[in-house]
Amino acid sequence: MADVDDGMRGLVDMDRLRQRFDNDDELLGEIFRVFQTETPGRRAGFEQALAAGDMNAVTHLAHSLKGVAATMFAEPLRQVAYDLEMAGRAGDTAAVSRLAAVLLRRLEATNQYVAGLF
Repeated sequence: MADVDDGMRGLVDMDRLRQRFDNDDELLGEIFRVFQTETPGRRAGFEQALAAGDMNAVTHLAHSLKGVAATMFAEPLRQVAYDLEMAGRAGDTAAVSRLAAVLLRRLEATNQYVAGLF
């Protein structure tokens, strides 16, 4: 495993992830490659939904990302995706706007973190 910035270590709980997947580095590498491949599309989807004011799409995208983040034990990303999903369901446009900015930053940070792992 490559060295990564200590400030980014909390983005993914590698101990729990390794335990869940029986220390299978090949499988973890594949999971991270898929995440990296899907990240630009997820970002674009959020940006388009936000620009269109499409709360249903924002809610759906946040829900989907929440599941991906949970699978990867990426708790900071999972938590903001959950918060954004709930704000979208409530129709709270101010919270959606604020949380979407946080989510996009965490999505990028998580993507950069996993890029440095394998």
